[in-house]
This record gives sequence, C-alpha cells and structure tokens, in this order.
Amino acid sequence: MTTAPAPLFASRLFPAPRPRATDPTAPTKDLLEHLGLVGRTDTTGVHTLLPLGLRVRDRLDRITRDAFERNGFNSLALPTLQSRTLWEESGRWEVYTAEGALVTTRVGGADMCLAPTSEEMATATVRSHLRSHRDLPVRLALNTTKFRDELSPRGGLMRGREFTMADAYTFDPDRAGMLESIRLLNRSCTEALTGIGLHGVFQAPADGGAISAGPTTEHLVLADFGQSSILACDHCGHRGDGTVLTAAFPRTAPRSEPVVNVIVFAVTGPDSATRPTAVCIRSDLTISVRKLTAALGPGHHVELLDPDELPALLGKAAGTLTPWDCAGIDVLHDLSVTHLESFTIADGPDSLRTGASWTGATGLAPLPLYPADVHTAADGLDCGRCPRGRYLATEAVEVAHVFELGTQYSGKMRLTFTDESGIQRTPYMGCSGIGLTRCIQTLAGVHRDADGLRWKPGTGPADVHLVVLRSDQAEQQERTGRTVRRLQQLGLRMLVDDRPLPAGEKFHYAQALGVPTALVLSPQRADGELEAIDRWTGRRSPTTSDQLHTLLRSAA
Repeated sequence: MTTAPAPLFASRLFPAPRPRATDPTAPTKDLLEHLGLVGRTDTTGVHTLLPLGLRVRDRLDRITRDAFERNGFNSLALPTLQSRTLWEESGRWEVYTAEGALVTTRVGGADMCLAPTSEEMATATVRSHLRSHRDLPVRLALNTTKFRDELSPRGGLMRGREFTMADAYTFDPDRAGMLESIRLLNRSCTEALTGIGLHGVFQAPADGGAISAGPTTEHLVLADFGQSSILACDHCGHRGDGTVLTAAFPRTAPRSEPVVNVIVFAVTGPDSATRPTAVCIRSDLTISVRKLTAALGPGHHVELLDPDELPALLGKAAGTLTPWDCAGIDVLHDLSVTHLESFTIADGPDSLRTGASWTGATGLAPLPLYPADVHTAADGLDCGRCPRGRYLATEAVEVAHVFELGTQYSGKMRLTFTDESGIQRTPYMGCSGIGLTRCIQTLAGVHRDADGLRWKPGTGPADVHLVVLRSDQAEQQERTGRTVRRLQQLGLRMLVDDRPLPAGEKFHYAQALGVPTALVLSPQRADGELEAIDRWTGRRSPTTSDQLHTLLRSAA
C-alpha cells in the first residue's frame, strides 16, 4: 500500500491561514494570494509558490509528465541557462532581443540567456546523439522553469516573467512521421489537461509567433478572465485565432464603397534575395503576416518595408499608394477586395478617389488580380466555413500549444541523420508546451464558486481537509494522530486543521480553500467515525477511515 506524503498541519503552515481576511468573491489571483497559495514579490510578473501552491504545481507536473510518458515520450531535464551561440544558430537571438523578450546575462565571459523556450537546446541535445534513421523517432518531454521579459505582465500567474512549462519535442525522419508525432503531442496535451481537471478544453488553429512558421494548434478554455481573444462563428462554431481564420466577403454591393489600401513588404526568399511585394487589402482590415508568409511559399521571410524607401521605389509615400502604382513589383490581392466592382483609392496625400474598379475606369487601366487569403479575420465578419454565421470575439485562456516545426530548427542547426541509403537527411520536428503555472490559476478560476475555490479530485493542495474540532483536548489530539496515520496508509494527501479555533472559522477556511473532501473529526462521534463533506455538492455523509477510500473513489 502506498504511503502519501507527510500531511500539512494548519498550525504549522506558512503563511498562517487567515480565513477572516479572505473574501471568497475576490478575483481569482487575489483569492490565491489570500489563501496562501501564491505570494507576490517586488518584481512584477514574478511570484512565489507558497507551500500550498507548490503542492498544486507538483501534482500538475506529475500528471502532465505521466500523460506524455504513456504516449511514448522520454522525460529529461534540459538546462534553462543557454548559450547565445545556440540561439544565433537558429537566428532567434536577434529576433527575441529585438522584441525585448530575452533575459540575458554573462557567464564565464560568454553571453547567455534564460530560455523562454527550448527548441535550440532540444535540437542541440539530439544532435549530440543522433546518427542513423534507426535512432528515430525521438520524442522527449520536460518540465522546466522558463523566463520571458514580458512587456506587460498581468493577471497574476496568467502572464508572468517566470513560469513553469511542460514541454515536449519530437524528431522524425520525414513529414509523415512528424504528423504522427503531432497527433501524439495533441493527444498527450489533451490527456494531461483532462487529467488536471480541465474538461472544457478545445483545439483551434493559431499563429506560431516567434516559435513556428508552420501550422500550430492551441488548446483553449473559454473564460471571462482569459488573456487571449479568439473568434468563433455564432452558427457553426468554427473558431480560432483571427490570424489564421478566413472570413467570407459577400458579393452583394456594399452600402458605401470600401477603401482599398496598399501595404508593401520586404520579402526574403529561399535564395536569400529580398524583393518588394505589395498587398491590396480593405482599409478596415489588417494583414496576417502568418497567412502572407504561407501564401508566398516555404522558405520566405516577411517584414514591413521601411516607409522611407517607398518614394524611391514606387514614387509615392506610404498612405498614398494605389494598386495602379505597383507596376514592376509582385502584387497580391486579398479576398476582401477581389470581388469588389467599385471601390475607393487614395488620390494624393489628403484626398480619395471613388469609382475605381479592377476592370478599368476613367483614367485607370484594367488590372490583373492575384487573389490571396492574407487578411486577419475580425469580430463581425462573415464566417469562412459556413454561409450563415458571423465571427464573434470571445475571451479564452491558452493552456497548451502544439507546433509543426518541420526543418525550421534542424536545418539551420545542421542536425542530420543517415537514411537507409546512406544519404544525410534533416529530421522533421514538432513541439508542444503546457503552461503549468498558468493552469493553476486557470483551474482556480474555472471551477470556483461564490464560496471560494474548488479543486477537482487528484489536483489541489490535498485530497482531504481534516477539520479537527476541539483540537485543544488531549483525547482529540490522540484521535487525530490515529486518523492521520490511517489516511496516510490509504495514500491520501492531507491538510490537517489542528488549530485551537472555533468550528465556524475552520469550516469557512475549508470551504474557501476548496479541497475536494473535508473530513470532520468531532468529539461527538465515536472513535473512527468521521463526517465527509463534498466541496462540489455540499453533501454530508457519515463514514469511517476504512470506508473512506471507496467514498472518495466514487466522488472522483
């Protein structure tokens, strides 16, 4: 029989519980602080996990690691302190430094960073050992602390500068193998998130940001305290990040002519040559760099062209360009404008010209169209999946993310293996990340009620909250010792409230902290008898130590 970890005793707990100072209706981040799970520091975005919060984090850590190991991943620990050399190999040192997100230092005279993610270190680790196709696939999982100098850390644990991630990295001989690994990454994330008590998680396509130029999938939970905004169709439910969703644009004539803007990008191709590319788009929409990169094809890098270069290139300043000014450079036309029969364009720096059309108008020649889906879908636009719905913006929490990396890192970092024919090839990579510290606050926020927190069985700081009434009596203290030993033999994690306080104050604390089951040890009951209170249903039932395991299993 497994013996559980040593119980926490409220009389010796740091910080001491102060339920009278706890408002169970306070915002979740404040409630976690009031109840002694999370502590603030003098640095915004950096928090202390106090003993109760650490117990939650450690349980989530174990649940997520088990989920990945069940799906064939090997667990390891990669260093968080990483060299500038590795990050320069991938080209991301400059990218993250320009964003101001990289926490850097010098160690032994060399530039180092505290990694916000571990693609470089995972690739370098596999590079040291990978030789043959027989060594593949490689599937690795790790739970480590990450650092990111967020410009606006907010929301407690939701967006911090220091956080714990459950990451995974995969290496396969070809794209088909990578897609199988992506399936396993998504399945492992789903099992992990379900295991920690998040049952409303859904998947949606998303933008990979600075990590991935390929397709990505977010695992999200709808919540009014979410840090992410996603779009969802109000008819068919199609949803995702606006940078990857496609909107529909009806062919019926609009009430007023839309304005067509021209944005020029500097596009670097696989041959390392940089060429200007113009995008024509409706003026009320923004361009998705993710979509634009995908439309141009693999191996392209896109940046906004310096506006100061436009007059020499096209003869006009930014904001005054029209589709007719782009002769001699590549042009793409977003789906928001290709169907327009009549639209408005710039006419000098301060005026507009109406009645323009792709087929020609007074003083304007017909223009060929090169349609491309490059807009960012927005709230109120028609759904691109069904003919009846519209996208509505809603708040959500991103709790996990899965990335198709392809050869983005392995190619740049010269990771190779020998295939069956003896030819050197580059493996395909995938990765995922689950924000463990973010999940603590997400769980607390999703499941709480008006009386405080509610932890799902198997999560939270304990399995049972033993409330000892009249703990000042010697006989009750002896009964407490016997009960604790018996519950430990059952493998239960415990918080024991042995403080000499009135029963009402102890019950208020137990309800606010939200451990799934409270056990009341009362001198009014016979030795060995307890009262179990289910935090989720409020149901009270008599039980004994021997019956308790069956009772808890049925409640899980």
